[in-house]
Amino acid sequence: ILFIFSFIHKMQSIDLKTIGFWLGIISFLLVLYLPNPEGLSSEGRITAAVFLLMGIWWAFEAIPLQVTALMPLILFPLLNVEEIAVISREYMNKVQFLFAGGFIIALAIQKWNLHKRVALNILKFSGLNSRGIVASFMVASAVLSMWVMNTSTAIMLLPVGISVIKVISDTVNDISDNQKFNFQLCLLLGIAYAASVGGIATPIGTSPNGVLIQFASNNYDYDIGFANWISIGLPITLGLGPLIWIFLTRIIFPVNFSATQESKEKLNLMLKELGPMSNEEKKVIVVFLITAFFWIFRQLIDNLPGLSLLDDSVIAITGAVSLFFINESNNKNKLLIWDDVQSGFPWGLIFLFGGGMALAYVVNDSGLALWLASLIPSETYFWIILLTVIVMVVLLTELTSNLTTTITFLPVVASVGLNMGIDPLLLILPLTISASCAFMLPVATPPNSIVYASNLIPIQKMVRAGIFINISSILYVFIISYFLIPNLI
Repeated sequence: ILFIFSFIHKMQSIDLKTIGFWLGIISFLLVLYLPNPEGLSSEGRITAAVFLLMGIWWAFEAIPLQVTALMPLILFPLLNVEEIAVISREYMNKVQFLFAGGFIIALAIQKWNLHKRVALNILKFSGLNSRGIVASFMVASAVLSMWVMNTSTAIMLLPVGISVIKVISDTVNDISDNQKFNFQLCLLLGIAYAASVGGIATPIGTSPNGVLIQFASNNYDYDIGFANWISIGLPITLGLGPLIWIFLTRIIFPVNFSATQESKEKLNLMLKELGPMSNEEKKVIVVFLITAFFWIFRQLIDNLPGLSLLDDSVIAITGAVSLFFINESNNKNKLLIWDDVQSGFPWGLIFLFGGGMALAYVVNDSGLALWLASLIPSETYFWIILLTVIVMVVLLTELTSNLTTTITFLPVVASVGLNMGIDPLLLILPLTISASCAFMLPVATPPNSIVYASNLIPIQKMVRAGIFINISSILYVFIISYFLIPNLI
């Protein structure tokens, strides 16, 4: 008994990151030196060891996520699985340039306060009713995250949302403190959740979408363009958005009040302080709209003479680079300068994205994915496998990055589909969508982390809201995946 209490006491003093670090090392060594299971090659067994090491380190954040993502560059060549020339290609593929272009355009939107103008105008037309305000912010968040990364959307809207909460708190005096607190929770969680579901609608809305597009192109020669993706992703967004709003404002944290005339005057003052729309804002809007137009109609434009090699990544980089050529109104500087990108661009995402794609490539190429898939009986009903995949990914994403969950399990689940004799897209599309449907914990998705960092949302409240919305999302994604997706691919 004394030994057990002593062990528990020591464990409490050990950092979870340290536990994760050694757990990853031990798991790696155990699998590395085990005999090959029947049907699995030596390369597949070594890949499984690296798979476990990276997965555990990512889950526990034992070392920085981006550093873990560099392990394929070291381990696969040293263990004679794959040469570095092949592995390194995954660290700079076309989808990473798609995200780079989207991020740079988002930086320009943020630099010239265009996001504030959009949000405040939507708020103005909401009528300043509590549920209407939450709905307005959720619409703004969802629409913005369709075209810029959901991470960027949450970052852009959070300060505006906090300002609105303060205005409501300071000016609306005839409501209870509980109503004010519920409004605060609804607004901030609404921004995060809408950013996640809005990101599902387009290929560039969130990182897992791009991972799937690249994976499908590399392994199955599928070209999933903007129009193809929107036909699947938009119904998810249009269904989940209103569902989340109803849950937040009417069931979980019910709110129902209208702002006073004083609040409306303060809102008008915030808009007035922005002044008329500047020429810089207008120029950024033009660049954004032209880029979005080419994204949406790219597959039609591909058929024009001389444009057969046009790609979504080319469009994104063209839009981003054009911002460095367009002058400000005073003609002294451009709309963007490199210092803007240097300070605001998430460089670590490039390594993280590349490491995940490298791991997914070797898991597929070494035969590990096919071996894992062979463990599932082929006579299993499709709907059971589909529901299992959706539930598994939602639950895993609550504890790990939605990006790393997607890139880790894409090759495995795709092989399950092949082993069952069905199109792998029928499983990997729902997998990718489900990775954006984790709402319970701050670590689940970047928008969750961003709003939680405001210190205005107790973790217990996020968990309470997330449980209900997770269950609803699982059921809704399953219905769409079972009845709609097979008719669209």
